[in-house]
Amino acid sequence: MSKSTTNAAPTYLRKARLAAGYANRGTASTGVPYSQETIGRHERGEVPVFPNDAIVYAKGYGQGDILIRHCAECPVGRMTGRQATDRDLPFATLRLTHRLRKAAKEIADTLEAVADDGVIDQEERPLFDAALESLKELGETISDLVLYAATQGIEKSRPANAGATPSKQGYSITHVQPRQSNY
Repeated sequence: MSKSTTNAAPTYLRKARLAAGYANRGTASTGVPYSQETIGRHERGEVPVFPNDAIVYAKGYGQGDILIRHCAECPVGRMTGRQATDRDLPFATLRLTHRLRKAAKEIADTLEAVADDGVIDQEERPLFDAALESLKELGETISDLVLYAATQGIEKSRPANAGATPSKQGYSITHVQPRQSNY
């Protein structure tokens, strides 16, 4: 009797395994404390990937973006509209700059007008909802940059010549450790 898959397969796990240099699940089991069968069940979505599992995979594979991708697919992430969208750095940066310029004052003015009397009435509700939607889009744009940074696995630190112009500054590369999740 075949087992039916109840969860969508988290494709990010297989991609992270391959990116970490583990061509198969057997070799991956040397980097994470799971059997190749468990790794396969996680990758196929037959067994749920819990937050602690995501942390183990992120550390074992050295792929911090696993945590962001896991959170985008967990029930809380789906309910709150969290997304993990791969965007290249220039596009993500320009998108954030555009949204900040356009939205910041408009959102602030709208929320201030709605909050003036401390009550959201029926006339104010659409304005409030629109402001929240704009904030959600801004959050997603910020998440794009966080995801980009996590997929790089590097952290830029200021070199000794930190006073130089940005185009002349160098950066040293150090490995970024995934942060532990408390959820």
